[in-house]
Amino acid sequence: MKKLSRGHIYTPTNLNSNILRRLSENDTCLRRIKFSSYNIGSYGVTTLSEVLRYNTNLTALDLSSNSIGVEGAESLAKLLKYQSTMMSSSSSTSSESCNSINVEGGIKTLMLCDNNLRNEGMKVLANALEGSIIEHLWIDDNCIGASGLSILTEALKRNTKLTRLHLRHNTFQSLQPLIECTFNKQSLQTVADSNHTLKHVFLNCGYSYECEEVEVIMRINRLGKVQARRRKIALYLEEDLGRLLELDMDTKILPHILAILAQHGNNSTMLRVMQNIPSVLSYHGMNYDNDSSDEPMDIEYLS
Repeated sequence: MKKLSRGHIYTPTNLNSNILRRLSENDTCLRRIKFSSYNIGSYGVTTLSEVLRYNTNLTALDLSSNSIGVEGAESLAKLLKYQSTMMSSSSSTSSESCNSINVEGGIKTLMLCDNNLRNEGMKVLANALEGSIIEHLWIDDNCIGASGLSILTEALKRNTKLTRLHLRHNTFQSLQPLIECTFNKQSLQTVADSNHTLKHVFLNCGYSYECEEVEVIMRINRLGKVQARRRKIALYLEEDLGRLLELDMDTKILPHILAILAQHGNNSTMLRVMQNIPSVLSYHGMNYDNDSSDEPMDIEYLS
């Protein structure tokens, strides 16, 4: 297969030139494209990524079983970053340029199963996923190991769009990075900063306990971002309440903690907290009545 020459895009014979032309012309009839098992390789993905650069109508792309490897992942990462940038630009400005991605445009579903991505390819894609508009991602059968999963979950900590993730038939041996990404119990802050938007994870590994824990977290996330965050905070407080009550906690957030526990916690936890709250709260040498707080919250994520 020959290399790309300057100023030209190489189109392999196994990529339909008519489809490429229609994609480049932003054909409104082409919303979902399946290029599965076309053996297009990294050069073909480079061609396709260039064609899709200004396409605003394609929302689902299946590139499974094409041996795109790390080089193909790099081309896709550039496309995803560009679409995310254009999405942000079109959302923040009232007028769109002819080359901008429409608010509803851009690839939302991406299937990359069986492409030999490995940890190196996952690292490339993860960088693009942090601010990506992708909502559904298939990366089954890609020999993704422990480091690849850790890289992916680090990116998902800053991702607010992805709701469905397929991870079947990879080589990692533990789901702990995924668990910590979606429910990090190191502190109240890390719980609040966890990923609350990923709603479905598809696995077929034999780690039954960890799979069950992931499924519990996914059920919480399916409540919606705000409710999921509050539910996780309530669970965290219930699990570690004894230690938390011994700390000199910022008393300005206590009413918000009580509100969260009242909605998502249990009566015994509420009683234990109430028993440890004095009638007049002291904060940095100043007194605050329970119902007086005109100042902005220091920790807004609890509001």
